[in-house]
Amino acid sequence: MILVTGSTGFIGRSLTNALTLAGHEWRGYNGRINSPTSLRQQLEGVATVFHLAGSEARGRVRLLRHVDIEGTARLLEEAKNAGVQHLIVPSRLGADPNSLHALLHTKGEVERLVRNGGIPYTILRTSTLFGRSDRFSEIILSLALWSWPFVWLPGGGEIAMQPLWVEDYARCLIACLARDNLLNKTIKIAGDERFRYQEMVRLILAVEGVRRIHVRLPLTLLRPTANLLFGWWYWPPVTRFFVDRFFVPEVADLDAVSRYFGFRPLRLRETMAYLHRPGKRRRLFQR
Repeated sequence: MILVTGSTGFIGRSLTNALTLAGHEWRGYNGRINSPTSLRQQLEGVATVFHLAGSEARGRVRLLRHVDIEGTARLLEEAKNAGVQHLIVPSRLGADPNSLHALLHTKGEVERLVRNGGIPYTILRTSTLFGRSDRFSEIILSLALWSWPFVWLPGGGEIAMQPLWVEDYARCLIACLARDNLLNKTIKIAGDERFRYQEMVRLILAVEGVRRIHVRLPLTLLRPTANLLFGWWYWPPVTRFFVDRFFVPEVADLDAVSRYFGFRPLRLRETMAYLHRPGKRRRLFQR
């Protein structure tokens, strides 16, 4: 039996669909990740846990401490008592407990807890993920629609990125189930094409037939502008964690996925059909 925390989230939806198609028996965790009683009940009979639960989408630092760090510590305690044999944990490129960026600091703390938790683990760090209902490519498109006739390029759009399709990431996560050579390892993967942010924006807008004037936004103004426009939202479409992407490049070896998992990830141009659906402007306001 496999338990998936965060099974209804962006990664969780792709992962659970792939688990079902592959014939794996799984169930989604239902309850607060800090609840010992819920964890104890739902970990019964579980051999493997995919730990996807996190609070990144809310954009609140205090929730990172409460949900991501404290929740992971509680999960590790109960999973060890339940005899869980493998913990598979998504993480982010650049995760570091000494990072000045709140999300990367939190991911680093979570990784440290997992490594010291006494349960065999696999940590799979990734670059920015894209796909249907993501909080990246769809936000770029909807922001461009709302900011007519401009599209904003933080730092001139020079930051390097290697986006990875979420379905391919789910495929990598599932492959970890049968890979004993990845036990107690931290793996870094990303897409096999590297863009500057401005190139990604051009591609996304071109696919949708949208024309905008590109305007450079100095990085010194990026955080104040994002806080002014979105900081008061309960579910902000642009969070401080989204903004942090423009300060820390997310790059890995271009052949990382093929080297570790034996397949070439699909490229951005090959997978962008999910953008062709109605309600593009409304996506900025959707969770």
